[in-house]
Amino acid sequence: MKILIASVFGFNSYSRGIMPDVLQSVLDKNPEADVYYLTNSQSFKLCYFNLEKNPANCYRCKTGIKNALELIDGKFTHLHINHIVSKEDLKRAANFFAGKEIINLDQKFEEFEVGEATLSTYISRTRDRELIYVQQDFVKELATNAVALYLGMKRFLKEYKINVVYNFNGRQDYVRAIFKAALACNLDCYNVEQARPGGYLEFFKNVLTHNISAKKDLIDSCWENSSLSHEEKIEIGKKFFKKQRSGSSVIFPSHIKNQTSKLLPLNISEGKENIVLYTSSDDEFAALGEDFNNPLFKDQFAGIHFLVELIGKKFPEKKFYIRMHPNLYGLQFDYVQSIRDLNGKYPNIFLIYPEDKIDSYALMDKASKIITFGSTIGLEATFYQKPSILLGKSFFYYSDVTYTLKSKDEIESLLRKPLIAKSKISALRFGFYYLQGGKKAKYYSQDKVMGEVILKGKKIPTLSLKDRIIIQLLNKAYNIFNTERD
Repeated sequence: MKILIASVFGFNSYSRGIMPDVLQSVLDKNPEADVYYLTNSQSFKLCYFNLEKNPANCYRCKTGIKNALELIDGKFTHLHINHIVSKEDLKRAANFFAGKEIINLDQKFEEFEVGEATLSTYISRTRDRELIYVQQDFVKELATNAVALYLGMKRFLKEYKINVVYNFNGRQDYVRAIFKAALACNLDCYNVEQARPGGYLEFFKNVLTHNISAKKDLIDSCWENSSLSHEEKIEIGKKFFKKQRSGSSVIFPSHIKNQTSKLLPLNISEGKENIVLYTSSDDEFAALGEDFNNPLFKDQFAGIHFLVELIGKKFPEKKFYIRMHPNLYGLQFDYVQSIRDLNGKYPNIFLIYPEDKIDSYALMDKASKIITFGSTIGLEATFYQKPSILLGKSFFYYSDVTYTLKSKDEIESLLRKPLIAKSKISALRFGFYYLQGGKKAKYYSQDKVMGEVILKGKKIPTLSLKDRIIIQLLNKAYNIFNTERD
């Protein structure tokens, strides 16, 4: 048995604990196997977590990986990306993009969706969903590196006769290159992700960790195969939604602390019907291809404009509130301003801005219908027995949690007639999974989503005093150099 474990991100990512756990677990289970552990380790100075090419970040990453691997028991071979990517790979990748001024979403190299993979990184880091500034040099460099890695990885997998690959997440440029190279070689690839805090992992075989059907299977299996009684599962599921509402978020960021409890818009109507739309902060899902493509609109912003025109003209008796996602605060992109400009376009259209203190849950309580494009509050609405309409894609798209549509022509009918909420049980399955799902890691733990990463009882990365001094000096040199260059 020959196994490759790819851990590209060693800095600012909880994969720095997850993938060493996978390594140790694989070694425990397969002591006679040939195991290879692949890291970046300054092979590419540019990556998702270091778009600035700050050498201090590279040093922290490489040193952290080295220290983590010293905790591993068993025989394995540690490879760097530059051990498998040749100059010819880099040259071929550069030639592929020669003459291409920008990276497009639909650009593919063989079966590798390098455009999606690279722009997934770009959008997540810049919030520029409209790709206004995508001509920046780092975007093409990321894409070029990704294609070179794809080429080198395919060759390595074939020459070393690898049987199975473990990879982290699989969404972005370099990790998508590894995933697609494995599939191109007809190998099983397990993309690994954190299921929830506490050291619980998810494994996705031959699909991205954002695959809706695969996620649904995990959620359904967790519920159906649990040894707990039906009543116990319901109580655990309820606990998740109560935690969300209280602001003690388990998985998803909570913005309640920046809102005033029970505060409502002054013009909220007790007599008229209130329809509330919650926008999504969907950067992570903006370049995931067909699985997350909106079946009704180009994107949620086109959908919002459609709803404003529909409700403003045909439903003047209803009040329509658009709760902009708090994560949009401070963004100056045109797509954000285009939503702000909708306030008051019709007498019954009202905007609640990202910085407003309005209580999102109190607002939901006053609504007759909730509309989302994938936001988790669409799931929460069903728990609170509010009719929830989904106009995009989400992990609950196939789970009968919301009203999903085949055509935007159905929207008017749903707005016109009274609706009953979907079954609360469907929502509780998700709540149960978010508190009980995933496979417990043996060596990795993390008490909260952004908490300290622990491997075998030690904080990762573990840096010596010398390491910290070197990092400080590298940071100072980097800042001085960039200030002088500016």
